Amino acid sequence: MNEIETRPGFGGMSLLLAFMGGALAGALTMFFLAPRSGAETLKQISDVAERSRRNMERVAFATREAGHAAKVAFTSAFEDQPQGS
Repeated sequence: MNEIETRPGFGGMSLLLAFMGGALAGALTMFFLAPRSGAETLKQISDVAERSRRNMERVAFATREAGHAAKVAFTSAFEDQPQGS
């Protein structure tokens, strides 16, 4: 077994978080070093933030709907079973 495999806490989630952190750092660098005015940069940042907010609202709604559907399916599965099974 090599050193990476035996080190605790070094798994897929750590790799994913490191990748996402690097992508975020690169995006922020691009935003702030791009040749445009401050007003244009602020507009672009606010547009991205607004799109992200709308996406998160959709994710929250979809999660609630999926939870409700799972609850209904679970409940009906037990109601449909014959007694004594």
